Amino acid sequence: MEQRESHEPGGSAFPTNVEEFDSDERISFSKLDNKFLLVQDDGTEFEFDDAIKRWIPVVDEALLEEQQKAYRVSGVDESEPVESLKKKRKKEYINGEDEGGRAPKAPKKAKAPLPPRANTAVYVTGLPLDVTVDEVHEVFSRKCGVIAEEIDSGKPRIKLYTDSNGDFKGDALVVFFKAPSVNMAITLLDDTQFRLGDRSKVTMRVQAADSSYKKVQHNEGEEEKKKTSMKDKQKIIKKTQKLDARLADWSDDEPSTIIETSSRWDKVVILKHMFTLEELAEDSAAILDIKEDIREECSKLGEVTNVVLFDLEEDGVASVRFSNAEAARACVGLMDGRSFAGQKVVAYISDGKEQFKKSKKKADDEGGDSEEDL
Repeated sequence: MEQRESHEPGGSAFPTNVEEFDSDERISFSKLDNKFLLVQDDGTEFEFDDAIKRWIPVVDEALLEEQQKAYRVSGVDESEPVESLKKKRKKEYINGEDEGGRAPKAPKKAKAPLPPRANTAVYVTGLPLDVTVDEVHEVFSRKCGVIAEEIDSGKPRIKLYTDSNGDFKGDALVVFFKAPSVNMAITLLDDTQFRLGDRSKVTMRVQAADSSYKKVQHNEGEEEKKKTSMKDKQKIIKKTQKLDARLADWSDDEPSTIIETSSRWDKVVILKHMFTLEELAEDSAAILDIKEDIREECSKLGEVTNVVLFDLEEDGVASVRFSNAEAARACVGLMDGRSFAGQKVVAYISDGKEQFKKSKKKADDEGGDSEEDL
């Protein structure tokens, strides 16, 4: 009977029978490495050694190379054969002196180890149970930055976690290309609804992922990792360049890059597709619920002084006035492109030139004048 090995307290055992791999959702096959890979719930990765029938922790090649450079001694050719070095030392060092009678120089002190890499991942809970990787990618990449991709497959580094029955449990790991995206994701998306307007009122929690999701550092398999072909290294370089270019494009579109103006409208955000006329006709109280949902969501970004629904606009238009322009720009960053009650929201800073229609009764109820309500 095949043995199963366990690598973490309380964790499920790792199968060692190849026939069992397909039934384990943690295991995938890497065409690049031509090996089976296993990713634990905390992100730790292992590869299967078919010769010894064991799972071996994956070595992070880039960090290993940096550590090797840190301990490299200047003037020493590490590619020179060991026997040649022994003969050279025997010839040059006699009674503690070299051929010229000089005492040998003391070896240079090794450089301090490199600091740990910055965290680039967030752990998300409270996601809708029918969510897809594409939907998670859509929300987090638009609002928070470029998401890292797997080198061999090009797929986004997003992992949806399932329970013992294989059902999605609402948790996900999202790995970004750059570390600043982590704080941005927490600021913009933590304690918000993944799909705005969802009547379940469930909010997702976004927090920095524990460092254990990163690849385990280990000496085993080091020689094999050194054999990475030049073609594979070029592939990694191209992937990094591609993501850098995508990051530059994303930064150009960020609301935070908008130049601060003194316009009285820079505190007002226009939101479209927040409701349908049919929805308002069917339920006279719907407009109050929608306004409350919008105010509650936008208040997480700053003080909201006014929310207006233009109930005669087919595009489902609403305006939100903040106490400062910074909160308004953050609102655009959060809301634009998000799903709200099944529709995709369009959000932008008002220029004060557009005129939207609403019923006289609604205007009286809200107590706002045309200047405040657009």
